Amino acid sequence: MATLAQIKADIADDIDDTTGEYSAAIAKAVTKAIRYCERKPFYFNETRDITFPTVATQEWYDGVDNSNIPTLVRIQYAFREDANNVRLPLNRETPELLEYLADNSAIRGEPMSWTYFGQRIRLYPIPDTQPFTIRLQVGPYRLAPLVNDSDSNVWTTEAEDLVKARAKYIVCKDTLKDPNMAAEALNDYNDQLSALQAETSARNGSGYIQPTSF
Repeated sequence: MATLAQIKADIADDIDDTTGEYSAAIAKAVTKAIRYCERKPFYFNETRDITFPTVATQEWYDGVDNSNIPTLVRIQYAFREDANNVRLPLNRETPELLEYLADNSAIRGEPMSWTYFGQRIRLYPIPDTQPFTIRLQVGPYRLAPLVNDSDSNVWTTEAEDLVKARAKYIVCKDTLKDPNMAAEALNDYNDQLSALQAETSARNGSGYIQPTSF
């Protein structure tokens, strides 16, 4: 399993940095590469396991309710589950609409709608005493950052080649100022991106024409 140290070592080897002259630039480039790549949805950075319980009279939910909420890149769907595990989809509304509805006369009851604003989730109607679990289907979402050289996650395993290519592009463009090497690294990144996007589509069963009955 590749680690953060292995990613950096591979990039140093690719650019012939035998003295460690560019070690700091490489480390920064890897961080920038992951930050860039994590905005795109892949099969390994999507989840349906981000949940939080509703609280009576609480309409806003943030990192206190689930630490992932402030860092969600894209919420695809939100569902409401009751004590019997009956699951119903919630309607996504604009922040402006829920701002208009959720005044002092706002309805209390079973949440039917949601929105995302200011790194928080807002529910409407405002939950009453009956507890629900809100389940989010998210993709992509941000993982905890890699800090130590021994750290690893999907960015150093499933997306190892993607991250290395993007980081090498950054080093070649911004540090080495070598347009030819930067162009080669960018081409490699685009190839790796296409491959991962194709695998994501294959795993998720998307990209196929569905028959329609008339």
